[in-house]
Amino acid sequence: MNVIKTTGLEYTYPDNTTALAGINFEAKKGEKIAVLGPNGSGKTTLFYHFNGLIQPTGGEIKIFGENIQKCNIDEIRRRVGLVFQNPDTQLFAHTVYEDIAFGPRNIGLSAIDVKSRVSQVLHRFDIENLAGKNPANLSGGQKKRVSIAGVVAMEPDVLVLDEPTSNMDARGVTDTMEILDELKDEGKTIIISTHDSDLAASWADRVYILNRGRVFRSGTPGHIFADEKLLAEAGLKHPVLVQTFREFHARGISKGEVPLSVLDFMESVDSLKVMDIRCAVAGCEISAGDEVRLELKDGMLVAGKGSNGVIGKAVFGANKGEDLAVKDVEGTLGQLCGNITVIRVPGITEGGSRAVDMEKVLGVINSNKNRKIGAMGTSAKVLANKMGIKCDIEFDVIQSSILAALRGFDVTILASGGMGERVIEKVREKRINCTSLVL
Repeated sequence: MNVIKTTGLEYTYPDNTTALAGINFEAKKGEKIAVLGPNGSGKTTLFYHFNGLIQPTGGEIKIFGENIQKCNIDEIRRRVGLVFQNPDTQLFAHTVYEDIAFGPRNIGLSAIDVKSRVSQVLHRFDIENLAGKNPANLSGGQKKRVSIAGVVAMEPDVLVLDEPTSNMDARGVTDTMEILDELKDEGKTIIISTHDSDLAASWADRVYILNRGRVFRSGTPGHIFADEKLLAEAGLKHPVLVQTFREFHARGISKGEVPLSVLDFMESVDSLKVMDIRCAVAGCEISAGDEVRLELKDGMLVAGKGSNGVIGKAVFGANKGEDLAVKDVEGTLGQLCGNITVIRVPGITEGGSRAVDMEKVLGVINSNKNRKIGAMGTSAKVLANKMGIKCDIEFDVIQSSILAALRGFDVTILASGGMGERVIEKVREKRINCTSLVL
């Protein structure tokens, strides 16, 4: 089902500047869509049409199958939430609390329901400490989070965000995109504009490229970012992984489809052409020609004389702790991977961290003191803070956890709501042992 569909959409500003020139755009329920394009390509003007802020001068736009009219404009604006690029355009109240409360009050919710919604989004966006502050005195990143929170408080079916990560630091970007993923897991459609090709490549289900008011191209990230000529003509930056893959591919090192994640990139590399000999650290005194066993310990490849691990032959001698080269490795180092345990934490709508037996969680974590810990999703992060757990993995949790497991570490991931299923799916795709716990 299309929640938004435009056909030949046109818009000309009063000064006769053509902003949109025949845009065909579709967004389906539950999709994550990234709209890319240089400044002046029409991204913001297109977004303003999605909840009726401006009316087209040509073509058609349908929201949930209906044309935007005076009789349904209020309902459409409730169901399609728009977050402006500049938060100062959106924030106007004297306190953050009042700013977030404005929308729910405006649609006639009771005082109790307004308080509940505001408390929920303050908690979800980790901005409870800002509730009494004047938005004018906040940093750019804080203003952006508050403006997004104000729209989420309206509980729209579609969330449209113009440059949602601008002015944010790395932690802010990670937390914001995780919240958008949570909302997607709740069935919402998420549409963002961005200049960040890396973010669009790794996050979106579909990508639209706009240029001079037209759809230059649309498709899956794999389709879009595989087309080097297309990106050059659209004036867009190539994702770093794609650039690296192409350089490796030109040298006969990488093969297959264009990768959109580090894990995909690793699988594209022909290891025999990169390294015929494995580097390791000597776990004991070793002589040239000795048969050794390779094991992963604390993220390093260690060569020893034990009975466990993958067999190889030392190229030269080394004392304990020294670098060592090992050839003729038999088997695969994948045998040495660590395990990943996913602890499912209820989402906010299911009771959140309050519904968790913290003693059982601590019992699982303390059963292996050497494991690394990550948390993704609001409830999971709140639970970690409550329990005084310092997370080792804070950014790009799924991929980082898989990479840690591939280096031999055991990993525990606290995952909120539907994120747990996504973690398990991705981990099992890489054939890493995964255990799921609901406590």
